[in-house]
Amino acid sequence: MAVSVLFNIGEEMMMKISKSVLAVAALALGSVGAQAATDNWGDHGFAEVGAKVVSGSFVDYFLFTLDPAATVTSTVVANNNLNILNIESGKYSLWSDGGDGVGGAADAQIASFTFDGTTGSTFNSLVLSTGSYFYKVEGNVAQGAFGGLYTITSTLAPVPEPETYAMLLAGLGAVGFMARRRKSI
Repeated sequence: MAVSVLFNIGEEMMMKISKSVLAVAALALGSVGAQAATDNWGDHGFAEVGAKVVSGSFVDYFLFTLDPAATVTSTVVANNNLNILNIESGKYSLWSDGGDGVGGAADAQIASFTFDGTTGSTFNSLVLSTGSYFYKVEGNVAQGAFGGLYTITSTLAPVPEPETYAMLLAGLGAVGFMARRRKSI
């Protein structure tokens, strides 16, 4: 009998907690979509990751700098969950920062890609020179959904310097010379 009473009290408490959590989540979702958010990653490390909970129509920016030049590989995934979290018409683009603020007239779009709940294995790679860049992520939460959740991932791979190719060719030449010399003996 005592166990049953404790269980019932626990169940009531869980309902109150669940309602509180849902209320806080609804407030958070309502306030997130109110304006564009900007995250400054600073100097792009080996890997950068951003995740956002969004509502309505949204536009978010992820700023970063590169020094030295590198191959940048990126993807954005909408973590769609039926009608609870669902982003449609998702698009992300890579821009060169013209120095007049995000979205300024001097900014130049480099590439643009779409995303949804099925593009998790779609990676986009570009070689970028030293400079300032940003990702612009935009889209809409599907009608009837409570909100949306997406994740952006950006990784770097160094671009080989010309000296690296020269060393490679010199090494191949030396191996070829040695193989030819052995063949003649």
